Amino acid sequence: IKDKFPDEMKKHDIELKKSEIEMFDQGSYKYSTTIRSSVIDRDVAVMIPLDIEKYPDPRKIKGYLRDAISHVAARTVKIKEPCVNVSYYENGVEWMHIDLPLYAKHNDKVYLARGKEFATQYSWELADPKGLNDDLCSRINKNEQLRRVIRYIKKWRNDKYENSTLDHEVPPSIGLTYLACDCFASSVTLEGEDDLVALQQTMTNIKNKFALTYEDGELVKAEISRYLPVEPYTDVFQKMKDASDSYGVTFYKRLSTAVQNLTNAVNVESEHDAGNYVKKVLGDEFKVPPKQT
Repeated sequence: IKDKFPDEMKKHDIELKKSEIEMFDQGSYKYSTTIRSSVIDRDVAVMIPLDIEKYPDPRKIKGYLRDAISHVAARTVKIKEPCVNVSYYENGVEWMHIDLPLYAKHNDKVYLARGKEFATQYSWELADPKGLNDDLCSRINKNEQLRRVIRYIKKWRNDKYENSTLDHEVPPSIGLTYLACDCFASSVTLEGEDDLVALQQTMTNIKNKFALTYEDGELVKAEISRYLPVEPYTDVFQKMKDASDSYGVTFYKRLSTAVQNLTNAVNVESEHDAGNYVKKVLGDEFKVPPKQT
């Protein structure tokens, strides 16, 4: 990017120096809340100085970034709504993708390039990615039990939404991370930290934050909100809510099932039985302790 993006911009009469390009991790790599999965997923911010009044169409700038890095056969590069996405393949199977959100610095403010390549809706959206990083790092760093609880919740999300293909159906990772921070309930016994109880209480607290609407005894809407503490101060669950009421209902019901299974795990005496309940939450990779003889 640093070698080729300036040359691509120059083709379109935009001056960009290699030294002006800033790149930094966002998301789980920054907060050390990554979890193992079949496809490695990383978010790397690309920030450049740019007069967005002179260049008001972020789709074009994202296109120049895409063109700058579309030169290796083993990967594909495409423009998504919030970023440029690079997917890496081996023997035709994707093993890693890197999301590159593109930011413009203009008049001491930072703006995120939003919009797909041919979208009718696009904008430079006020943002503060470094402020977001700082806020979450200040909450998570030096609290290893919270960090682990965030990972458990993300693993639960990935397992339960494994086959989801619809836009905004899956609860966003940033939303789950903030809810875990807000609702975290530490649990320590004489034997040390008790992650099972911490997870059960934290997910119970998240469940209790939902606003529920029933019609004729049936749950028809389950809403939860979490606003970013930095610009643009938006509700990270808004797109999920705008897409379909059913997404929130599914989220709530799946969370409720997880809470019930974790509560059962806390209440049984046998570690083997508890493990079987936890496996229902975290998936088949969870190792159930053997039966005691």
